[in-house]
Amino acid sequence: MTSVTAAMYEAAGGLVNAGLTPADRPAHFRRMPVEPEWTALRVDVAADAADAVVNFLIERGANGIVTEDAPGLAGAGRLLLEAHVPSTDGPALAAAVRAYLHELERLDAAWTTGTVAMVPVPAVDWESVYRSHHTPLAIGRRLLIAPPWDVPDVPGREVLVIEPGMAFGTGQHATTRTCLEAIEALGAARLGVPRVAALDVDVAVLPLARANLVRNGAGRVALFGGTVGAVRGRFDVVVANILADTLVAEADALAAVVAPCGHLVLSGLLADQVDRVLAAFPGWRLAATRADDPWRTLDLAREAA
Repeated sequence: MTSVTAAMYEAAGGLVNAGLTPADRPAHFRRMPVEPEWTALRVDVAADAADAVVNFLIERGANGIVTEDAPGLAGAGRLLLEAHVPSTDGPALAAAVRAYLHELERLDAAWTTGTVAMVPVPAVDWESVYRSHHTPLAIGRRLLIAPPWDVPDVPGREVLVIEPGMAFGTGQHATTRTCLEAIEALGAARLGVPRVAALDVDVAVLPLARANLVRNGAGRVALFGGTVGAVRGRFDVVVANILADTLVAEADALAAVVAPCGHLVLSGLLADQVDRVLAAFPGWRLAATRADDPWRTLDLAREAA
């Protein structure tokens, strides 16, 4: 297994000026928050009194109420209300509901008081649920993206170890996969490219990206926050995985950082947006198109100039 650079961003590379923010702050990964214990409060109530009891529960903090026929009493004018509340609040709320039901019964004898029961809600291991959505993913012929908790030994593939976090770029989305197939910047750092620079307009993701780079022994990658217009220099390969409208708006800035005979990989666009994006790059040759419906990734080639 070969460990390779992996970062959580979509990149457009280049030398930079003071208009960009270096990503030199460490990232601190937060564990999944501890889920409080919950109790299901189940109230047997006369159907005509159900609305009043629902309002009573909501006023006391219940976020939602499930209403169904009381078991074994279908058609008997009884309903079962269920509200999930923190277990610490359950006993006090149950006592308050019982008292309220007695008040309702004094208003109308038909609204006889039913049972109020508390049932523990099974705990959910959200950490396991979260991890189940991030498993090793093969990309193209040479790459494999894996989360830190499940890094396989796969001969013949470069393994990118990514902590998913809260940003975009784990390879689960078609646009990232097709960018990687086009030798996207984070993979290129260990695929024979001596210099890689990457940037994102959202500086909040930079610490996570830097931590992923360091995790994979690729701390030499230059990582910055800002827009492509602040990039200085020209590169053989530039990759931009953003929305079609932004690709069109930033067309001149993107073209300016591609070297003669270089390639510009554009992703984040839908099939019906291809013509509009291509029109923003006159004089470029469409070298390849990668499709993962409904998404498209374009490889544009610049002739020598």
